[in-house]
Amino acid sequence: MMFSCLPTPDPGPVAGSGSWSLPAPIRPDFPRQSVAVPGEICSSSGLSTRALVMTYQEHLGITYVTLNEDPCPHMVIHNQTPLSMLLRENVKEPPRTEVYCRPLPANSSLHHGLYHHFSSFPDCRQREPLPTVQLKTSPDPNTAPGSGPQPGDPQTSPEWSDPVDINCPGTQVVFLPGFGCLYIDVVHQGGTVILTLAPEGSVDSVMSLHNRTSNRKLAFRVLLSEASVSLSDDITSRSGSVELLRLTLSKLLLNLCPARLGDSGTGLGEGGRRLVTAGMGEACLVEVHCASLQVDNQLYNRASFHFPVLLCQEQSVELPLWTSDANPTTSLQALEEFKASCFLQLGLTLDREDYSVDQLTFHIKPARLYLEDTFVYYIKTLFHTYIPDSALAPSPGPNLSESYGGPLLPETVLQSIPALVHPLRLQRLVIQPVNVLVSVHASLKLYIASDHTPLSFSLFDRGPLCTTARQLIHALTMHYAAGALFRAGWVVGSLDLLGSPASLVRSIGNGVADFFRLPYEGLTRGPGAFVSGVSRGTTSFVKHISKGTLTSITNLATSLARNMDRLSLDEEHYTRQEEWRRQLPESLGDGLRQGLSRLGISLLGAIAGIVDQPMQNFQRGSEMQSSASSKAKGVISGVGKGIVGVFTKPIGGAAELVSQTGYGILHGAGLWQLPKQLYLPADQKSALAPNSHVKYVWKMLQSLGRPEVHMSLEVVIVSGSGQEHAGCLLLTGEVVFVVSLSEDTQQQAFPITEVACQQDPHHLGALTLTLQQQRLTNDVEGDSGRELSEQQYGRLVDYVTRASAFLSPSASSLQQAPPITPAEPPPAVTKTYRYLVDPAHAAVFVSKFTMVKNKALRIGFH
Repeated sequence: MMFSCLPTPDPGPVAGSGSWSLPAPIRPDFPRQSVAVPGEICSSSGLSTRALVMTYQEHLGITYVTLNEDPCPHMVIHNQTPLSMLLRENVKEPPRTEVYCRPLPANSSLHHGLYHHFSSFPDCRQREPLPTVQLKTSPDPNTAPGSGPQPGDPQTSPEWSDPVDINCPGTQVVFLPGFGCLYIDVVHQGGTVILTLAPEGSVDSVMSLHNRTSNRKLAFRVLLSEASVSLSDDITSRSGSVELLRLTLSKLLLNLCPARLGDSGTGLGEGGRRLVTAGMGEACLVEVHCASLQVDNQLYNRASFHFPVLLCQEQSVELPLWTSDANPTTSLQALEEFKASCFLQLGLTLDREDYSVDQLTFHIKPARLYLEDTFVYYIKTLFHTYIPDSALAPSPGPNLSESYGGPLLPETVLQSIPALVHPLRLQRLVIQPVNVLVSVHASLKLYIASDHTPLSFSLFDRGPLCTTARQLIHALTMHYAAGALFRAGWVVGSLDLLGSPASLVRSIGNGVADFFRLPYEGLTRGPGAFVSGVSRGTTSFVKHISKGTLTSITNLATSLARNMDRLSLDEEHYTRQEEWRRQLPESLGDGLRQGLSRLGISLLGAIAGIVDQPMQNFQRGSEMQSSASSKAKGVISGVGKGIVGVFTKPIGGAAELVSQTGYGILHGAGLWQLPKQLYLPADQKSALAPNSHVKYVWKMLQSLGRPEVHMSLEVVIVSGSGQEHAGCLLLTGEVVFVVSLSEDTQQQAFPITEVACQQDPHHLGALTLTLQQQRLTNDVEGDSGRELSEQQYGRLVDYVTRASAFLSPSASSLQQAPPITPAEPPPAVTKTYRYLVDPAHAAVFVSKFTMVKNKALRIGFH
């Protein structure tokens, strides 16, 4: 297909005509192509082409081709020479379609799309450089831009120039046959390659125009001792808010600064080193460093989940608090040491034009991950409550294609168009190697668990990226799935059902390594250090072997006990055992006591289950008013469950004795311990939640017509006798309402024009409302005259003075002015009301009150 934006294109379009774009192949393996369509020259940018994106989709045998504005053109070429040229792309592999040359008219600016870009979309390949391009002079700008010499070309046709590398930003000098030296300036800006072709005479002005730097510079640094984010459930529980997950970040550093060319701050490399990317210009660098990170399961104390922590670092360290003396920003060396010791490091490079993410680098130190299927299923089910029903229902609105007057497009085609038109573009995405110890508990047909399985994932480095979000997620999934498959042997060897032989081997290996490494390190420092190294190496050797052996036996016993409890077919017994199993022993004696007690209960349950199970099934059938045959089947089923429990419950109890004893030894010796929650769940009761201003608008302020609450402030109302009770001040455009929270009713209402509000200068936490009321007096009318206010008297005098000028002298002499005396101002009554409030909130309320009162009195500009 060929396109044109000109009103009267040349008839009989041929490849290379200046009125038409280059031919765009319609192929299923080219879902997105950038097309430079000739058009009128834009006065602002000087571009003579219009960048469009053509998408290709197939649905039910029908091919859909759509055209949209290209938000991210791949290349812009400025030909500042008085010479027409041709530009061709050097394709590395045999092309799947014909690759045409791009005509470059003299003194023109136009877009261009490389075959390299649309042939690789949306693949997430390894770092692959852009192909080189070549130039040659063209006597006729409308020459057919074929991929090679045309049949009718004379033998004296000019040759192509040397290859131009567009991967390296900067200025290059290329000898163009038939012209001479040609200066080519390459700039990478937001994923767009800008080529400027200039002759030798005007190179200085052109280069200074395209290489000027922006004066916008922003830099700041934020230090947080701790930041915590919690996810709560306010829907499923009517009594209050239930905390689900809590993310805690300790010692968080957020740094934003300009990143110039050659600066070592464009990303984090392997081992904490920086990645230098040339040609980024004055980009903006955002760094996030976190010394410690932990994700807690806040439902651990209220449900029978196994792990209190979901994610944490492998080696827990005590972090000293930040003080004015121990501040990492005091010196550059301290700052770099802090960054190198952080558990989580994230680097973002933002483009200077639109501040979009240009590079992303992620690095995390060895971590621990704890997963259990019951918790994952529970959270997955709960997440559906966060999505409104309207979002899940199909949209009743008209189809988007109908608004353009075109044919009705399928929903899948319409949903894919935005992803193709607006692709995900990154110059580089780097995820450093990740090492994780994974513990998994899965309740399938059998209880399957793995204890601290080591998983290692290699470096993920891609760029430049021009792909869809779905394709990038697929590439990430395949990369880490392949890494997990390579470690499948360790996963199987870490199963508790097999006794965790892989964990035992790893623990023994660490002990043997310490046994030889520590003495060798001490030998290089002296005899005393050598003796200390031998002692520490022997201790580590014995510790690792003991820990590995006890952990293997304990995990095997725990897995056997849980499977036996599951095979007993007694839900009550299984639930009771799981609840007791959460109470881990702290010492050997505690472990023996718990193990013996559970063994005894399991034996008693096995004997009692022969009678208890049939009785429960019979009672359940009676309550459901089942038939006699159903009751008989229930009794027989209960007898079978009781007989199975006779064999499974004692075996599970014996395994539980070994398990609890092993846990007691490990805990008592400090060899094994699960990470603990940093904070207990802070659940909020619905009855203690503060009132929303919407409640006041709907319940108490309907009499105002269209009420508008400028601010609602919770206060402590102080009565005249000194009693205090909770209340709320509602500031509206006309009235200040006082609401009692205990009674949930309105107590007072003050007109905003007759009340003054201020903070107590001696006590900033005290707020005073002063009401000035005018005492009314009866109007006294007598024969001698009538009392008027001063304002009324002034208006009357002014009226008489103006009206007397139109009366005749005789008539004016006959006029007798009545005796008028100004009225004395009536005595005022002042009342003061006092409220206790937070000083910061009081200052805001006084400021809001002053603004609203001035607006009501028409003071100032509103």
